[in-house]
Amino acid sequence: MYETDQEQIEAIKGWWNKNGNWVIGGCLAFIVSYIGLYMYQDSAQTHRVAGSKAYEQLLVNLTSETPDSEALTAQIELLKGEYKDLGYGVMAALQEAKVAVDAGKLESALPALDWAAKNAEAELLTVILYRKAVVQYALDDLDGALTSLNAMSGNGHQTLSFELKGDILLAQGKPDEARKAYKAALDLSSEQDINNPYLQLKLDDLAVAE
Repeated sequence: MYETDQEQIEAIKGWWNKNGNWVIGGCLAFIVSYIGLYMYQDSAQTHRVAGSKAYEQLLVNLTSETPDSEALTAQIELLKGEYKDLGYGVMAALQEAKVAVDAGKLESALPALDWAAKNAEAELLTVILYRKAVVQYALDDLDGALTSLNAMSGNGHQTLSFELKGDILLAQGKPDEARKAYKAALDLSSEQDINNPYLQLKLDDLAVAE
């Protein structure tokens, strides 16, 4: 206890002289951290909104009657560069591949699909690899198409991938292996209540060929 107010004041001054810098530093650190977190959250939200708008502009251009090819290229590169962390870059790359395929420029689709595969989340990778395999098959790169199919993982895609695998194996002159792939696709179709009469036709054609 202090006997006088003056003693109390002097004691407070002494404590402040000893600990004041530490208190101020702590307060400043808290304020800086708070402001930094707020600015980061605000910046992240601004980034997400800007990415969404950029992708929307890409879709508007793609679906217009007369797409602007120069703007399209710039929009895709912007999304792949500035907003790939949000997934918009991958979606833009897939749109880039689709545009190339629609234009009959299959070779040009492969770099876009490779970029998408490199930057995609695991959930999208299977879809990208399947699309790449389709393009490779169309380009008669049969070994490459099989490599892409064999890199796929997870469930839900096997009906399509086994059917495409059968097509590739048949094109390679391997009817027995093709039959196994078609049969696997047909069995999975039945399990999933998917009606795919073309699979049965492919199996029947193999039997007739024999």
